[in-house]
Amino acid sequence: MFQIEYPAILGYTFGGTVVSVGPNVDSVKVGDRVAVACWGRAAVDKRFGAYQKYPLALEENLVKLDSQTSLEEGSGVMANLATVVAALSICMKLDYPPIDDRAPSNGKRILIYGGSSSVGGLAVQYATDAGYDVVTTSSPANWDLVQRRGPSSTIDHTLPREQLLESIKASGPYDGIFDAIGSAEVTELMGELLAEDGGLFWSTSPTPADSRLPKNVKKEWGGYSDILVSRDENKDAKVWYLQEYLPKGLSGGRIFSNPSYIFPGGLESVQDALDAFMAGKISGKKVFVNPQDQ
Repeated sequence: MFQIEYPAILGYTFGGTVVSVGPNVDSVKVGDRVAVACWGRAAVDKRFGAYQKYPLALEENLVKLDSQTSLEEGSGVMANLATVVAALSICMKLDYPPIDDRAPSNGKRILIYGGSSSVGGLAVQYATDAGYDVVTTSSPANWDLVQRRGPSSTIDHTLPREQLLESIKASGPYDGIFDAIGSAEVTELMGELLAEDGGLFWSTSPTPADSRLPKNVKKEWGGYSDILVSRDENKDAKVWYLQEYLPKGLSGGRIFSNPSYIFPGGLESVQDALDAFMAGKISGKKVFVNPQDQ
C-alpha cells in the first residue's frame, strides 16, 4: 500500500502535450498529446499530481492521443473507464465488448444506477456494447446525454422513492447490478430492491448505510482502477484496455466523455471547482481546470 506524503499535490487524471521524455521512454516523444492517470506509486508522489503546470507521467500510465481526440475527451474517460472495465468484466464477470462494434444481444439484463454520471454513463455504453440489455437511471435534465449511451430503458431517479423503487423492480429481473453513484441513499434503495429474494450488487464506494442492509443482501465495492492496472492476474486485461480498447475507441468516436466544463482561473480555481462539484452545482459534465491559465 502506497502512503501519501505531505505536502501533497493532488489531481488524479490529466491531459497534455509532452515537453520532455526520460532516456528509456520510447512510446511517446516531445510534442505528442497524451492522457495520463496517476496509478500505482504515481498516486502518492506529488511530482505526478495533476494540479501543477508540469506534472510527471509514468509511461505505463498514459495513452497517446491522435489528432482527432481532445485532451478533455482522453483524460475525461481514462480512469473512469478503467473503473468500468474492472467493475463489470473483472469483478462482475460480464463479457468484454468488441473494440469497434456492438455485440449481438445475449438476453441478459443489467441495472446500472446513475447513467448520467461519468462512471455510470461509460458503464451503460460498455455493457450495451457487450450485448447486455441495460436499464439505468437519470434525471430528465440529462436524458438526452444518457440516451446516447444506448440503454434499453432509462428511469427518472427524481421520482418519489416508492415510485422509483417500483419502476426499477418492474424493469427487472436483473442478471447484475452496478451502482455508479456510491451514496448512502442509493445503497438503501438497492437494499430495498433486493430484500425480498436477497442478492448481490456492486458499488463504487462504502457508505454508512452498508451496515443497515438486510442480511440477505450483499454489497461489494473496490478500488477498481487498481484492480485492473496493478494486479498481475489482470495484466492481459490491462494491455487490452490501454493498447487496444481505449485508444481505438477514442479514435473511432465510440468512446466519449460526458460534456466538458472548463472552470476558469487555472490552478487558483481548483478548490472553487471542487466545491461547485461537491455542492451539486454541476451535473452531467466533466469538470476541468487548465493549469496553464493565469
